[in-house]
Amino acid sequence: MIQRIQTIYLLLAVVATPVLLFFFPLAAYYSDTATLKLYLSHIQNLVPSLPLPLTLNPFLQYAGIIISIIAGVICIYTISSFKNRIKQVRLVRITLFLIILVIAWQFFITDLIRKNLSTIPDYEIGIYMPIISLIFLLLAQRAILKDERKIRAADRLR
Repeated sequence: MIQRIQTIYLLLAVVATPVLLFFFPLAAYYSDTATLKLYLSHIQNLVPSLPLPLTLNPFLQYAGIIISIIAGVICIYTISSFKNRIKQVRLVRITLFLIILVIAWQFFITDLIRKNLSTIPDYEIGIYMPIISLIFLLLAQRAILKDERKIRAADRLR
């Protein structure tokens, strides 16, 4: 049923990664030459009078956006496929893999900028959003499997 607890977990996972990740910065960089904030979609220069000291490869920049959007779409599709719990579990596992890719992408990009600017990043709240999403997806998978076990136990009793 759509009003199950896994639906709430999946909705929270959708809100945590694809939605909130666009609004919160991933990291901030403070150096002598620049003050930057890294977002999922762009790098914001906090000192507009200075030129941006680096540019990212567009493929690297848009990879995180695309993976996050795909993960969000799969989560929403998972909610709508509530009648097929085995399919839901598979879709949640695919989304878990995509969220792990987003986490790896985040740390790759922050490390790349750290090396270019020779400064230590200050991680912001956006870097933790995929981890929160990962937790909600694991809770959703556990709830879906719990429902599946209950249904199989009820089928054995018939």
